[in-house]
Amino acid sequence: MEIQPISFDIPGIMACQQNRYPMLFIDRVTECVPLKYAKGFKLFTYNEWYFHGYETASPKVWNVVQIEAMSQMFLMTFLSEEKFRGLVAMSNRFDKVQFFRKIIPGERLDLEATLESFGRGVARGKVKGEVNGVLTCSMECTIVIPEFFADFKQSLANNTASKVVSNITAGNVINFGIENVKECLLNKYPWLLLDGATEIQPGKFVKAIKNFTYNEHYFPAHFPGSPSVPGFIQIECCMQSFLLTFLSLDQYKRRETADRLLNNVHLRRKIVPGDTLEMHASLDSFSRGIARGRVESYVNGEQAISLEVTAVVVDELEKFRPKLKG
Repeated sequence: MEIQPISFDIPGIMACQQNRYPMLFIDRVTECVPLKYAKGFKLFTYNEWYFHGYETASPKVWNVVQIEAMSQMFLMTFLSEEKFRGLVAMSNRFDKVQFFRKIIPGERLDLEATLESFGRGVARGKVKGEVNGVLTCSMECTIVIPEFFADFKQSLANNTASKVVSNITAGNVINFGIENVKECLLNKYPWLLLDGATEIQPGKFVKAIKNFTYNEHYFPAHFPGSPSVPGFIQIECCMQSFLLTFLSLDQYKRRETADRLLNNVHLRRKIVPGDTLEMHASLDSFSRGIARGRVESYVNGEQAISLEVTAVVVDELEKFRPKLKG
C-alpha cells in the first residue's frame, strides 16, 4: 500500500524535534514520508537576529545557518516517525558541504532531505536547498539519537581520551583580545564568536579561544533540560578562527569573505556551559583570494570539532574572474 505523505506546521515540527526560537530554522514541512524523506522550506526576513551581526551593506544568510536549516529538515526524515518524536538528536558529521549562491532577506530556501540509512540511532543521508529552483546549498550528513546509540558519548571519549598535541608549531604568544579580533573580522554581536587569540602568525596559523557561558542566548533553547552548544555555532567558531589566519594580514583586515566548501566536519563531543573551546587553525594555501586550510579544536585537551575549509575574499576573487567581452 502506498504511504501518503504528511505535513507539519511549526507546532508539528516542535513536537518532532527540540529546536526552539531562536534556534529553529525551518518554517514548514510540506511533504514527509517518515524514514524516507522530508521536503519543506525556510523563509528569511531582515528581522532575523543574525543579519545584524555582520558589518556589510549587503546582508546575507550565514552559511552555517544554511547548514542548520538543512540539518533540521534532515531531522524530520526520522523524528517524524511516531516512536522517535521529541527525542534529542546530535550532529555527528557533515561532508561535501557546498554553497553555490548568496541568500538574502526576502528569499525562501526550499529544502529536500533524503534518509539513506537509519539503524542503532544513527541516521545518514543527503540534503539540498534551492532558491527559485536554483541549487543553493547541499551536504551529506550523519546525525545520531544518543538515546538509541547508548555508546555514542563513550565511543567519542575512547577515541579522544588522550591529550592531543597540536601540529601547529609555537608562534607568537600574544595578548590578542576581542578588540584586536574586531579590527580583523566584520563580525559583531551576536555573531562574533571568538574571545581572542593566544597565538597568531598572520598568513599561517591562529590559536583562538571561545568561552561558553550559560548567558549565551541559545542555551535556553538548545536544550532546556540539557544545554549544549549547537553544532552550527561550533562550526562558525572554527570558521572565524580560520578567517583570522588571513584577515589578520594588514592588507586583508575587515574584508568580506564567503565560505565555499566544508569537508570532513566532525563534531566529536558535546560542548556545554562552562567549557572553553580552543581552536587551532592552519592556512594551507592562499592565492587569488582563495584560502584553504583546516581547523582542529579541543576542550580540556580532548578533540572537539574539526573541519577542512575553502573560503574566499569576495572582492579579491572578483579581480581574477574572466571578463565577458562586450
